[in-house]
Amino acid sequence: MVVSGGPEKEARQEIESLIAGEDDAWKRGDAAGFSARVLPDVVFTNIVGMFSVGKPPFLAHHERIFSTIYKGSACHQSIQHIALLKPDVAIVDTLAIVTGFQHSPPGIATIDGAIHARLEQVLMRLEDGWWVASFHNVAVNPAA
Repeated sequence: MVVSGGPEKEARQEIESLIAGEDDAWKRGDAAGFSARVLPDVVFTNIVGMFSVGKPPFLAHHERIFSTIYKGSACHQSIQHIALLKPDVAIVDTLAIVTGFQHSPPGIATIDGAIHARLEQVLMRLEDGWWVASFHNVAVNPAA
């Protein structure tokens, strides 16, 4: 189901807030803030295909990139699609654009000086709000 109105509208607003929080934490270089809403067993694939399960490696990865290649950068995600599979499960697809980075990851080409990626997050709604269960990032190839 594509989010439209009623309870779906409320879910969309909450999800938009979660995404905005991720962008804000990224801009501040705050790995703990960026990781704040990921579940303990989050499934993570980064932009270059590295895979991990669990919040500790997710956090460590973002601590590393926020202090090196992405130090001083900003990420802006625009929501492209929200599929509300159940009232408490959503798939959120965003277009993420990273600017101001030190250099791009190996093998990742830029578009107009920015890194463009398609980010798919699977979210679960628990008693205290939406949480990231899966975070899968794919670079946009400028040749495509």
